[in-house]
Amino acid sequence: MLKKLIIIGLSCLVLSGCASEEPTAEEPTYADQDFISDMSKGLQARWKLNEEDEAKEGFDEILVNNEEYQEMMNNYIQAELDYVEKYQSEKFEDSNLQEIAVKYVNLLKQHKEVCQYMTVDYNKYLEEFQPVYNERSKIIAQLVNDYGMTVGEEYQQTLNEFLTNSQLVTKQENEEAAIQQMLDGIQFEQVDANGGYRTYQAVVENTTGIDFDTLNITINLLNSDGVIVETAYDNVSAFTQGAKVQFEFMTDKEFTSTQVSVDWWE
Repeated sequence: MLKKLIIIGLSCLVLSGCASEEPTAEEPTYADQDFISDMSKGLQARWKLNEEDEAKEGFDEILVNNEEYQEMMNNYIQAELDYVEKYQSEKFEDSNLQEIAVKYVNLLKQHKEVCQYMTVDYNKYLEEFQPVYNERSKIIAQLVNDYGMTVGEEYQQTLNEFLTNSQLVTKQENEEAAIQQMLDGIQFEQVDANGGYRTYQAVVENTTGIDFDTLNITINLLNSDGVIVETAYDNVSAFTQGAKVQFEFMTDKEFTSTQVSVDWWE
């Protein structure tokens, strides 16, 4: 009888315990702060390697299109990837920060791919490298300004160079957008025809908020299928805010529309 009571009592305890225990959801683990920390560590690891190479005897003799320099550059990139590559698949609370992490890792990988040009066509390397460097600068500045990323005092000057470049790039992009908005409104009209050539002109007001010493533009002439049949160029000087100028080109080609873009300005 006692044995039965013990068994019944244990059964009640087990059943009671099962009924009262409810599974608790685990708190999600996010990578936001770890990424910001590792971004800083990766940058500093890269800059440290760079400093160590520059301190080596004979560094100034290494040509930038040499395989030795190419290997050093790949090592610098890998120093960052060792810290941040994993964040391409991590979970973030801040979706914008997650996009930043993925984009930054892709930029590092893109730079590694671009390094293949260093020893065969260095001008091609520079052409492909500069946009990567500019985008990296913008992301680094965003992490500093919006997410409080810092580096050690010994690397603050290097960080400041990235912040300065980011400001210059952002300024240029804003100016280019303002210029393109102005150029998108251009409507050329034929004003003359002579010997098979026709002259087209358009008056444009400077609505960009920029005073131009020189502004060069490219004018693509398109047929009805959107194919470029000819490209013309024009430039103006002393084009100040609110001023009006006249752009002009001549052609003997038949076209249905124009596509105007900024080529260069100062």
